[in-house]
Amino acid sequence: MDRTTKKKVTGKVKAFLPFYLFAFLLLNACGDFWESDSAEMTTARQMVLGRRVVTLVAGDHYCIPVNFTPDSLHNNTVFWQTMDNDVARFVDDTLIAVSEGVTRAIAFTTVDRLRDTCWVQVVEPLNYTYGRYLHDMIIYASVDVHGTKLTVENADTVIIAAFAGNELRGIGQMLRLRDIDYMVLRVESPIGYGEQIRVRCYYPGCARFEMFPDIIPFTGESVGRPSQLLSLVLGNDAEVYEPDISELLDNEIIVVPDTLEVELPADD
Repeated sequence: MDRTTKKKVTGKVKAFLPFYLFAFLLLNACGDFWESDSAEMTTARQMVLGRRVVTLVAGDHYCIPVNFTPDSLHNNTVFWQTMDNDVARFVDDTLIAVSEGVTRAIAFTTVDRLRDTCWVQVVEPLNYTYGRYLHDMIIYASVDVHGTKLTVENADTVIIAAFAGNELRGIGQMLRLRDIDYMVLRVESPIGYGEQIRVRCYYPGCARFEMFPDIIPFTGESVGRPSQLLSLVLGNDAEVYEPDISELLDNEIIVVPDTLEVELPADD
């Protein structure tokens, strides 16, 4: 190519520069329109566990819910581990509470490399051996849990327990007398008078405690009787009980290793 030809080509490129500059400015001026067209392409790919704190009674089990964004990621296979198997461990996707303590549950996928964690708090089994303390009183009650009256037949769906502070003091037992179902809740105390008793409802398999609104003072005297039962009612505004692990929650971010050892099921 001679010198004359080169000058002609260069001149054409310079002539088109204003057009390219105008197109660039136009696209930037319409940024909102451009982003709305490509929103699906820029959506964050993430996995979020449905619980930030899971409270389980030792010996119980629970499946932690998982949410994906976008929904199309739900086909990911989720693998699970805990940081302390002596407190809780996973069998497949089911969390098993082993013994009292606090640990972390880790969920991860290998395909999209998604990660999330939550705290797991395991509390003592809801079993009580009477005779720990000198003083006791008995509460006779009808129990309604979210519109369902507890009976001898359905009482095993929940556990009703009495606490003084965070100390277990008694477990409810359903009885039937002349076609009337009622709960007998024997409560013990180291002192004869003055402690405040709160009754909690635990849902096995759901990792959930709720507290009845009633505060029952310990008097050493029976509360109610089979012919005149105390009414214990849990409604939709029931207070959810969670142990205080605020010191742990101050450190929400932990480093999850990129590679975790996973035991895969053997091929048939």
